[in-house]
Parts: sequence; C-alpha cells; structure tokens
Amino acid sequence: MASIVDKPKDSDQDDLLEIEKYTNGLIKFIDTSATPITIGVQGEWGSGKTSLLNTIKEDLCDKENAEHYSVWLNTWEYSLLSTPDETLIKIISGLVLQIGEITKDHTTEKGKKAAGVIVTLLKGVGQGVGGLSGKAMEAASELIDATVNKEQNNSIKALRIALQEVIDDAIETSKGSKKSFIFFIDDLDRLDPAVAVSILELIKNLFDLKNCIFVLAIDYGVVIKGLQSKFGVMTEENEWEFRAFFDKIIQLPFSMPLSSYNIGKYLQSLLVDVHYFTEDDLNDEKKLEQITNVVGLSVGTNPRALKRLANSVSLIEIIRGDEKITTEERIIEFALICIQIAYPFIYGLIQKESDFISWDDQLIRNVLKNKKINEEDLEALKEEEEFDEEWEQNLWRVCQVSSFLKQRVYQLSKLLNFIKDNIPVNKNEEMSETIDRLLSMSSVTSVSAESIGEAKKEKWAKTKFENWEMYKENFLDKKGIPENIINYGKTIIERIKSSTGDGCDVNYTPTFTGFKNKYSRFRSKQFVNLKFKKGYLEIEILDKDNSLRERNIFPEETFTSYNTIKLKIYENYNFEEKVLPYIQEKYNALQ
Repeated sequence: MASIVDKPKDSDQDDLLEIEKYTNGLIKFIDTSATPITIGVQGEWGSGKTSLLNTIKEDLCDKENAEHYSVWLNTWEYSLLSTPDETLIKIISGLVLQIGEITKDHTTEKGKKAAGVIVTLLKGVGQGVGGLSGKAMEAASELIDATVNKEQNNSIKALRIALQEVIDDAIETSKGSKKSFIFFIDDLDRLDPAVAVSILELIKNLFDLKNCIFVLAIDYGVVIKGLQSKFGVMTEENEWEFRAFFDKIIQLPFSMPLSSYNIGKYLQSLLVDVHYFTEDDLNDEKKLEQITNVVGLSVGTNPRALKRLANSVSLIEIIRGDEKITTEERIIEFALICIQIAYPFIYGLIQKESDFISWDDQLIRNVLKNKKINEEDLEALKEEEEFDEEWEQNLWRVCQVSSFLKQRVYQLSKLLNFIKDNIPVNKNEEMSETIDRLLSMSSVTSVSAESIGEAKKEKWAKTKFENWEMYKENFLDKKGIPENIINYGKTIIERIKSSTGDGCDVNYTPTFTGFKNKYSRFRSKQFVNLKFKKGYLEIEILDKDNSLRERNIFPEETFTSYNTIKLKIYENYNFEEKVLPYIQEKYNALQ
C-alpha cells in the first residue's frame, strides 16, 4: 500500500488504538440515558471523533433490532458556499428533512398535522422541502390550511412543538421497537467558530426535546474562539463564562482518550502497510518502543497526524527505490521526519547545521537576532539531564524564539539526544555527514514558509578562531574560564599536537577544540575534542569501534554517547600516562 487514506474508521474495522472499553462505556451510557441529553465528544481535529460516532451509530442505530433512530448531520457540508445565516437555516432544514424521511410512513392524524406545521415553517424561511418525501409530507400538505396560521406559528416555538409531536408519534407508532432519536452532529470544528457556537445555541433552543439524544463532535478550543465576540479573550477572570456556556449546552462531556491510545500497535500497522518498516523490524520490541517514543516526543497521538506521517515516509521510501539503508539508519531518518512535521523550525536549523552538538553562539545570534532572553531561567536548568551540556543549553536558547518551542524544549532535547546516542557508527562518516545523507531524502516532504522557493539552504558558517591567542582572548577569557584551567588546557593541546606530529589539525571553536587527522583514510577525521569548563577540562575520545570501552580502560570517570568516551580532567590528573596513549591510538587508527 503506497498511502494511507485520511478518513474515519468504519465501525467494522479493527480497534488498533485499543479504546474499546471507553467506546463501550459511552455506548451503554447513551443506550440507558434519560432524555433529552446532549453529549459532547471532545477532541482536537483528527483525534478520532468521527470514527467514534460511526461506532456508536452502528451499535445503537444500524444493527438489526436497534432501538434508536439515527439522524446524521455533517455541518461542514451545509456550510459550503453559504453565509452563516444560510448555514443555520440549511442545518435546521437538514435535521427536519431527515426526521421527516424517518417518519414518512406515519398514519396518525396527530403526526400528519405536526408534519404539516413543519412543512409550512420551512417554507416560511424560504427553504424547499423537496427532500422530505413520503406519505407523511404528502398528507401534511393537505392539512396545512386547516391546521396552521402562518403568522402565528412561523416561529421557533411552533417548530419546536411540531418536532416534538412528530418525534413522539414516531416512537409511539414503532410499537416499542424504538425508544429515541440519536442526532449525530459532526465536523463542527471545521466551521467558522462563531457559526459553530450558533449551531450549539440552535440545538439547545430548538432540539432540547424528549426522546432526543444529541452526540456532538466538538473541539472545546473552537467554542472558546466562537465565544470571544461575547466574552472577549478568555482570561482567568472570565474563564467561568466560557465554561458556563459549554456546560449549559453539554450535559456529558466525553474527551477522546488520546493518552490511552495504543500508539505502538497503530504505528506498527501504518508503517508496515506503507512498507517503510518490515513486520520483522517492528516485532522487535526495542525498535517499536524507540519509534513510539520518538512519535510521543514529536507528532503525538493524533491519528490524523500519524496518517500524515505514514504518507510522508511512504513517499520517501518510494523515492529511495533500490537504495539500501539499514534499519538503524531508518529509525534515525524516521526521527528526523517526525521533527520535520512537529518542529519545522528546528528541522530547518538541522538542515542548515546538521552537527547540532556544535551549535554555537553565532548560530544563536542568527536565530534570535535582537531578541532578549532570560539567562537566569537557563541557570536553573543546567543541573537537569536535558540541559547539562553546552549544546543542550544552546538548544534551549534557540527555543526561546517562540512560545510553542519554549513549551516543547524538553521534548526536543530528548529527541536530539536520542539521535545523538543512537545514530549508527560509520567509520567513513562524521555524525553530521550521516545526518546530512538522511536529510537528503526527508527534505522532499518539508513544508515551511522559509523553504518555499529555495533551491538550496545555505549553511551558516561556524565561528572559528585562527589560533590559540585569538581563542583565548575572544572566547575563553570572555567566558570566565579560570587562568589555571586555561594554562592546563594549553599544555594538553601542545602534548596532543607533539605526540601526533604534523598530521594533527587543531580547530578552535566555541563548542570545543577539535583535533583531526588530516591524513585520515576515512571521511571521518576527528579523533578527540577538548572542552574548557570553569573547574576542569573535558576530553572526548571518539571511540567509534568501541575498542577502549570493551577493554574497560576508563571504568570510573566516563559516560558515553555516540561512541564517545568523556573524561573530566583536573590539574592533578595523570594525563600523560592515563589518557595520551589512547588518544595516540585513535589517531593512528585513522591512517
């Protein structure tokens, strides 16, 4: 299957999200409810509200011997090419016409007279009744003149009374086989918010009738926007007014149980269906857990968003063709695509500078421009795992560019750490080169205002210092690194250079002092980095083949990520004997 169709789940499809217990509970509640009652199925757009309504309708209205009549109204269809007032009139007509179709075989005089009132009132608002076919409407036409005074009865009150009589007559003549009408009102969140609110008021004023149950698919956020003309922008002081309006309309709110969705099972089905992963790939619990966690940190649990994600990876896989990619690389590519969908701004930065662990002050200035940020907020976070490294702190600074990214900065730190810690080791590539290669595919599904019309994104130039003197004067001194740490770091730099000969290139950057073997036979030339801290030095030995780790050479003072051994070096540390030989070993391994 090349793509996933974005349409609601049919009632007979498998419950991949595993919300059956919630669905069954709501169905039982509706089936045994006293009337009238209005139930609001709340959830963001694409969260599965229509699928839930389909299931309820099938169970309570469509099965053999079902005890409820159903009326389904897609409000968005009635709003097309219509003014707000026209939309409301069309919706009234649509509901009434469906009631009429259901009750067309009634033969009691009471039902005929009530139907006649409805026909007349609909004519009074300029609506045709051609869709209201059947014996009831034919009989009603004969009784109009005898039962209705147009001037007196052309009102909401008259229509409400007539509807109640028609509905009661339908229940009575069903001889016990039906006990209520269930009205399913869908797609309110696709309307202009003010129109959606008007429809809610219409339902309350016109259809608050005995033997009637309304099930509304609604997003509370749409209601809030629609009520701003009445109450202003919602604040802590007037929030109760918004809530009171909602509570007046809705007697039972039901929130889509997004947090309880079995996203792993749903994702597995989608991604295997579009041939991005194989069943064997995702039968591996660790891999399935990884992609599920990535989605949770980015795209989220909205089914519509997950379908879009599946279509994106499907297109990428088709374009890739016969080009080979490992499952481990595919997981990293998948994480990048999730960032692209959920955080397009951050994805754009990664495109410009894929070595995100080297994001420096120059990049921060390019992003923030003249925006001021409160560094005191960051100081309080530096002890936390997500922000204890310099690049993570720069990520925090980048995220201050918008309120949305501010709120999601923890998730972004975890996502980028996942990429850093799990990107496959390739002796022929730096981490940034692997990311660039994977980005070349995922960029085809990128949509952002910045990318439209661009043939190629220019990479930002990294800040580099020409020599030690400039590095010390323009970075280390300004950063407040103590003189003794600076001098100790300079000594270590000189020892690494002298022990590796003229093949060692040293690059001074704000992120670290990097050492490369310029004679390396691999694309990857880097073998060690040095970072200056205020109380110590940090040395990163790039152990891509894991040989040092496997030999347990540094058992006490290390933590690893992306096959990197990190050591805290203090002035009294025996660097010459404990560390330098292994730096030389890694240098030689590149030749």
